[in-house]
Amino acid sequence: MSTLVDKIVQAIRGDIYNGTLHPGFPLKQVELANRYGVSPIPLREALQRLQMEGLVEYFAYRGAIVARLRLAEARDIADIRNALEALAFKIAVPTLDEEQLQRLERVTNELESPKSYQNAAFFLEKIMEYFTVLLANSNRPLLLEMIHTNLKGAVRYYAELLRRRDGSPLEAPSRLDYLAAIRADDVPGLLKMMEARHAAYVAAFDTFLEE
Repeated sequence: MSTLVDKIVQAIRGDIYNGTLHPGFPLKQVELANRYGVSPIPLREALQRLQMEGLVEYFAYRGAIVARLRLAEARDIADIRNALEALAFKIAVPTLDEEQLQRLERVTNELESPKSYQNAAFFLEKIMEYFTVLLANSNRPLLLEMIHTNLKGAVRYYAELLRRRDGSPLEAPSRLDYLAAIRADDVPGLLKMMEARHAAYVAAFDTFLEE
């Protein structure tokens, strides 16, 4: 069940993803409390959680702002994704049964749908579900938690790129390609496609982000 803090986190995260709260935007607690109709205590907790996700920055004497987008951070996120998600695929692919493969296919189709290229919050929901399904038989809750946490930071870069490209996907291996490799038990090929996809996004960020 979602708590009040969960709902505030989701609302603020969604507004960061859709650009209503843009990078560098000052997050003044009185104004935010009025905007979202909440009291200061759960709002502070929500902002602390968003800081842990990399979406909020705190400065002494200035307070909180929406975290700025930086190319170096985008590279770090991609490198961390490569490490964590490669481990997840190596562990999970040998354990997948047909039911999981069918669930992965459903989520993959949702991830490759137009809605995922237009709505970053929907994309986050589905990419987190993707790894939850992938690791369902693997008993690796900490790995899943680390992947989910990193994805929450990654998706704000994804959201900015979607706005700049008007929802147009990049030329890169798709998750349908991932699924074919998973069904073929081709983990090395899958990992090469994953790294190529992440590299394509970093190259796109390089066109508009500073270090």
